[in-house]
Amino acid sequence: MARSAALTLAVSLGLCTGCFVFDEIDQGREIMKRHSGQNPGARQAAPAAVAEPAEDEGPGLFARVQTFLQEQREGSAPERDPSDEIVTCELEHGLTFTYASDCRSHGGRIR
Repeated sequence: MARSAALTLAVSLGLCTGCFVFDEIDQGREIMKRHSGQNPGARQAAPAAVAEPAEDEGPGLFARVQTFLQEQREGSAPERDPSDEIVTCELEHGLTFTYASDCRSHGGRIR
């Protein structure tokens, strides 16, 4: 079962990336035709097409997935009670500065 799922995933990912490769090849052929000396009319029309600014699509799919995973791993910081102050805490190994609730949870004494 696991092998068939892994094989299916690998095949589907391979087909998905193939679509992007073919799109890039087609775009490259169009650019080559536009800038080649075989079709003089296309060369003059090219600057007008290039002059239009392309819309910014934002970060790519990989960057968005990476950001999402990083947010999931880090999580959000726990919200503290406003009355939970930073205090001097006396622990077995010495003095530290920490929140009062953390000091109590580690068995320390607030000074």
